[in-house]
Amino acid sequence: MIYLPALTERQEIGVIQLARNDQAPYLAREAITTWTGTAHPAREILILVASELVTNSVKHAALDSGPSVDLDWVKVELSQGPEFLRLVVTDPGSACSTPSYIPMQAPNLYAEQGRGLAIVENLSRGRWGSYRLPASGHRVVWCYLDLSPTPAQLEELFRSI
Repeated sequence: MIYLPALTERQEIGVIQLARNDQAPYLAREAITTWTGTAHPAREILILVASELVTNSVKHAALDSGPSVDLDWVKVELSQGPEFLRLVVTDPGSACSTPSYIPMQAPNLYAEQGRGLAIVENLSRGRWGSYRLPASGHRVVWCYLDLSPTPAQLEELFRSI
C-alpha cells in the first residue's frame, strides 16, 4: 500500500495560474525553477512532471466545450512535506476528464505522443492520480515526488523512461 501524507503535513511552496496556451508548459517550468532554485535535487524531476501534466492540460482540457475565457487556464501548485514534494495541476476538465494510464511504449523515434502519463507514473513511483471536482467539473491531477533523490535514484528514474 502506498502511504499518502495527510494534508496537514505539507507546506505550500508556490501556486501559479496560467493561460492555457502553448506558453503554459514553459511558464510552469520557469515557476518551478523560481520556487525551488536551480540546485534543488528534485528540480529536473519536478520540471519534467510539471511539463507533462501542463502539456496534457493544454492539449486536452475542455476540448468539447469550445474556447471560453472561463475555461482558458491551468493552475500549478507545489507543496513540500518532510520527505516528499506534491505537485498538483488543475484545469477546467473535459467530457473525458479522467486521465488514462498509457503504458510506456517501445521506443519509436516517430511517435509524438503517448508517453507523458507513463513518465509521470515512473517518476512519481506510482504515487499519482486524478479526480474531478464535483461542483465545477475541474480536473485535478496530483503526484508525490521524492524530496531529495540521490544521484543513483535520479539515474535509475531517468534510465527507465
